[in-house]
Amino acid sequence: MALNPRLLYPDRSELRQFEARLREFLKVDICAKVIDYHDGVVSYLTESVIPTKRDSRPSILLLFGNPAPESVERNCFFAGEKNRREHRFWRALRESGIMSFDEGACDTDASRTRALFDLTYTSPFRVGFAVFYSMPSPASDHKWSGVAGLRRLFGARALREIAECEKRRVEGLIREFKLSQPRSAVVAFQKDAHLGVKGSDCSEKVILTEKKLYVVESRCLHSDLKLFRLPATRYMVASCYVRREVAELCMR
Repeated sequence: MALNPRLLYPDRSELRQFEARLREFLKVDICAKVIDYHDGVVSYLTESVIPTKRDSRPSILLLFGNPAPESVERNCFFAGEKNRREHRFWRALRESGIMSFDEGACDTDASRTRALFDLTYTSPFRVGFAVFYSMPSPASDHKWSGVAGLRRLFGARALREIAECEKRRVEGLIREFKLSQPRSAVVAFQKDAHLGVKGSDCSEKVILTEKKLYVVESRCLHSDLKLFRLPATRYMVASCYVRREVAELCMR
């Protein structure tokens, strides 16, 4: 991916301020391994898993806020955490009944990604993975992590402009994934991702709630495709996170 900051910041003073923030941003974790700023252009790697293979299962697209540099570098969504064989998010998907991998056959990042493209996993769904904001940000740094880190880096106005471009990109991914079966759905795990694909005139309905966590159902932009918003992935350790009811709702 490539981004031209001069188009976002025509004012030289604003551009210099952005460049100063970017220099600090690139020093965090391994950001500099997947993001580069050269000759006035920010270029970076991102991630998505949009399988071209099809089968009889309804499709769901899991849509996240933005990627972590470690996952991008290792070519796997939710690459294994430090001192852990598997990321906690895979366990959450397994316990919810959304998807699971064959034990032993998919115990590495590379084998998981291969299984996602080959559809060789256990699930009632054909599953895709995507991010709304394509640029990575470090998950472990409080100041620069997640979408909030991108908002701090670019500023609210510039990020809104970026979001308009990202919205068109994600709509293209949805078309490419061919979410056409009656029970297909998009499941968003972040507010901007949810609002980016939600139809502006579509109502929202809270369908599950527990403590301060809740699940909202709506519809996607330009289609009647079901859209669910789940709590952010930072809540994945909660007992009610990605509960089995979510899989059941997608199957309706």
